[in-house]
Amino acid sequence: MTGDEARRRAGYLTAAELVEALPEVLVLDPAGTMVSPDVSVAAGAVLYPGVVLHAAAGGRIELGASRLWPGTRLLAEAGGSITVGDGCVFEGGVTLRAAGPAAAVRVGAGCRLSHGAELLADADLGDGAQLLGRITARDVVLAGGGSHADPDPDTRGAVLKGFGTARGLRLAVGEVVNGAGDFARAPVERQSAYHPKRDSATRRG
Repeated sequence: MTGDEARRRAGYLTAAELVEALPEVLVLDPAGTMVSPDVSVAAGAVLYPGVVLHAAAGGRIELGASRLWPGTRLLAEAGGSITVGDGCVFEGGVTLRAAGPAAAVRVGAGCRLSHGAELLADADLGDGAQLLGRITARDVVLAGGGSHADPDPDTRGAVLKGFGTARGLRLAVGEVVNGAGDFARAPVERQSAYHPKRDSATRRG
């Protein structure tokens, strides 16, 4: 069996098909990037080696113009859906998973997920929300707000950071939970407790 035959059997485009299907997407290593045929990827997206975009059995993935670093996996199966807005950055082996007819993961624009974060359906991250650390988050809603670069931390999208399991959490704009194990045991705090407000003139990207 050739490499192309193996990829097709596993439900992925060949390297040549991937380049042809996504001409306006920067795929740094087509041979090392796995994308299912029906996945939608916006122009301007960047896919690093080792990225997997897997949609099977009626699953749906819509990816905006975002940057997915090595090891990122988006897995939509059995009718589940994953949508990711523009300007997001996923790094450090991030996984998004939606499996089931009504299962959905939605990530707004300008979100950051890192360090092995796992986001499971159902989940809704508003614009600018962040999931930072080796966290398994399920049935969470993080309100949208400014990005991590906003000079006022209390107007930024909500944040989960640390490590452990977060389930059923609902955070408002400017809120953060810094968890260690069970996030339900950690307090909800204002982001200004960790990041002082700064003048917009000193704003950094």
